[in-house]
Amino acid sequence: MQRRGGAVNNTRLYEVLGLTKDASSGQLKKAYFQLAKELHPDKNPNNPEALQKFQEVSHAYEVLSDPEKRNVYDEYGEEGLQGGPSMDASSIFEQMFGGGIFGDFGFGGGGGGGRGGRRGPQRGEDIAFNLGVTLKDLYNGCVKKLKVKKKVICEKCSGKGTKGSAGAKECSGCNGQGIKIIRRQIGPGMVQQMQTHCSDCGGKGEVIDKKDRCNGCNGKKTTDDEKVIEVFVDKGMSEGQRITFSGEGDQAPGITPGDIVVILKLKQDDTIFERSGEDLIMAKKINLLESLIGFEFTINHLDDRVVVIKTKPGEVTTPGQVRVIPNEGMPRHKNPFIKGNLYIKFNIEFPASFSLNPSQIEHLEKALPNRSLIGDLPMEYEEYHAEVFDELKHAKSQRNTRQEAYDDDEGGGRTQTCVHQ
Repeated sequence: MQRRGGAVNNTRLYEVLGLTKDASSGQLKKAYFQLAKELHPDKNPNNPEALQKFQEVSHAYEVLSDPEKRNVYDEYGEEGLQGGPSMDASSIFEQMFGGGIFGDFGFGGGGGGGRGGRRGPQRGEDIAFNLGVTLKDLYNGCVKKLKVKKKVICEKCSGKGTKGSAGAKECSGCNGQGIKIIRRQIGPGMVQQMQTHCSDCGGKGEVIDKKDRCNGCNGKKTTDDEKVIEVFVDKGMSEGQRITFSGEGDQAPGITPGDIVVILKLKQDDTIFERSGEDLIMAKKINLLESLIGFEFTINHLDDRVVVIKTKPGEVTTPGQVRVIPNEGMPRHKNPFIKGNLYIKFNIEFPASFSLNPSQIEHLEKALPNRSLIGDLPMEYEEYHAEVFDELKHAKSQRNTRQEAYDDDEGGGRTQTCVHQ
């Protein structure tokens, strides 16, 4: 492996966050959130040094929170992240794919002897958990504790499943294969062949005598364990997003543990907001006077800020109108200082009725656009007052009218018959 300039500095980014190289992903997030909050430009508007440190902290977290970038940095320092000549092609390939660039693909010269010469152990299955979060949690970011149950290697036998020097024996039912081949004749000259797990060893290929079984795991090699994990929910995350804890899945001898995958599920709460991507949407009801001469009201935002919203002088709000408050939506994931918009849809609440004296009507007519008035009328005309249409009342009236007409028809028929007689 070729490096330029001697030893590689692969600790500076950890030092920027105040951590060591063995820091977990949870510790990285916790340190970043704390430092970013202290050094944010909004809190230090006249401190250029704080701005520079804020940028350094953000860069360090961007690199170390990405497993692939972190691996490159740990091996080659920041020069490796820049794609410099410090890494040769075979080293990069080996780091990314776990084998030599020639040995694994049978190009000769490596002694690998063909494709797939260096294969790792079998990987266990992932364990998925749902974690309920509110819109407020996703807006502000939070830390949730989740209790998970998983299997771990038995401490008493270190995963052997047996006491002392005793060992497992090859299953005689399947000759250590873990499977059995069953053949069944289904017709003249026709045989059906099926493969199934060996019932004698449960598909493990080995059996342990009862007297030799470990007292801690009863020969199962693993025990049940409970663990509380801290789940860091970043600002701007979305429902359905996954947070992965690498290698925290079930353990088993000879198996690389899978991951614990936490899936975010949105819980219903009493918030006035709905989310649409990076935007927030809410509905607001105002009265007729507010729609004509302007409104002002406050909302408690998801971070508990009190926000005042009002119209400019002379603006009129119409029914169903949508107004926008820029940069008051959801924070962008991994860049929480950029936010979407807040959209407000207005509904106008009209009065059922009201009365004005002539002076008030005169002032109102001067303030509002002219209404249309009827000119000359003919000598004879009809006048009606338009009533508010009530659909339920109308339907009931229609049913009553039809019933009366039916009753009249029935009664009229009998009367005519009597007169005829």
